Amino acid sequence: MISPLSMDLRARAELLTFLVASHRLARRATGEWLPVERVVESTMLWFKENGMETDAIYRGWVSARALDVAKSLESVVDFDPTEESVETLFCENLHLDFRSPVAREIYQHCLIHLVDSGYF
Repeated sequence: MISPLSMDLRARAELLTFLVASHRLARRATGEWLPVERVVESTMLWFKENGMETDAIYRGWVSARALDVAKSLESVVDFDPTEESVETLFCENLHLDFRSPVAREIYQHCLIHLVDSGYF
């Protein structure tokens, strides 16, 4: 099991939720999933904005898992990327806004995925 350096389960679930929501937004807006370089960029941005760090192995694992989780949620989470829904999903500095029902639903799926996969 990989042990992230400064991240508890909540932080790992938030990161995965951020990446999954980003994938879903890209997919709905363009028809394509985020390219690998954008996922890596988004992961690094999240770490910087949240003042966290972890090893490269975990960053790679969570980046790869985000696409799998996003694909698995495609038929489960109802997300229409209108300007309004994007504004309610993310708030300042690209932080997730957990007042959004979509953000909370994605988070719940990500949390379950992390626990089921043993990365807690």
